[in-house]
Amino acid sequence: MNVQIVYFSGTGCTEHVAKTFSKEFQARGHTTLCRSITKTESPDEDIDLLVLCFAVHASNAPEPVMRWVKNLEKADERPVVIISISGGGEVTPNLACRVPLKRALKRKNYRLLYEKMLVMPSNWIVGTKRVLSSKLLQVLPYKVSYVVNDVLNGKSSFTHPLLGNRFLTFIGSLEHAGARSFGKKILVDKSCTLCGLCVKRCPVSNISLHGDRPVFGKNCTLCLNCIYSCPQGALHPGTMKFVVIKKGFSFQEILALPSDNLPIDLDKEAKGFAWVGVKRYLSKTSDMLEPAFQGPLD
Repeated sequence: MNVQIVYFSGTGCTEHVAKTFSKEFQARGHTTLCRSITKTESPDEDIDLLVLCFAVHASNAPEPVMRWVKNLEKADERPVVIISISGGGEVTPNLACRVPLKRALKRKNYRLLYEKMLVMPSNWIVGTKRVLSSKLLQVLPYKVSYVVNDVLNGKSSFTHPLLGNRFLTFIGSLEHAGARSFGKKILVDKSCTLCGLCVKRCPVSNISLHGDRPVFGKNCTLCLNCIYSCPQGALHPGTMKFVVIKKGFSFQEILALPSDNLPIDLDKEAKGFAWVGVKRYLSKTSDMLEPAFQGPLD
């Protein structure tokens, strides 16, 4: 089977999930192509399955994902798997985050086979504890293996969010406009060296260098990658400052965390309402399967 995995990623978590899916399908004997959504106009004609991965932005798929689907040509019942990734898990207000995307894909004659929420370390408002971040990376291949096994065996998985959660997703869609405003108001201090790293790492090419400072366009998605990845710490939010984790966020540093198979005290480490979804996700083992793929990702 030819599988195309398309993803939108800012700080790297979703890209890691997409590559994990790619390796798991490959280990089971299938051909895969893994691409960023900003580097492919549409799925290849000869694929048998599309896997679409996105990080949840304000209870929704990010605007580039919705725009990508809107611009697709109509398909002939092409099967699709939708994987959403969040730092909070399958809880309110994220329960309906896939609904607008499912509707958009249905209008393009795609056939939904499976949908699933996976959890990765949070890069938004409150950072995930190191011990939880390490554990989330540890269980990811097992969660992915379970999904791949279900899909290959013809099992489906659908959610049916209630009206209240659908309303929250509708309200959250206003974040698309807010994200564009956020990008225009990013501040650059005197420590900027014009290294161009922010330009290189912006997933939507919204940043350019002009004169003695980076200039931000109108297409910001509020992924925060430019702020977190600036080696000088020269970029600062001019509005909505609360969304940026004060200690920063580096997915490469999280990948480098030591890991072990020892159990952790989730009642202690995932204490509080904000971590209910993470605790539930890590506690649940019935959706985990020994991965066929072994070893580090490329």
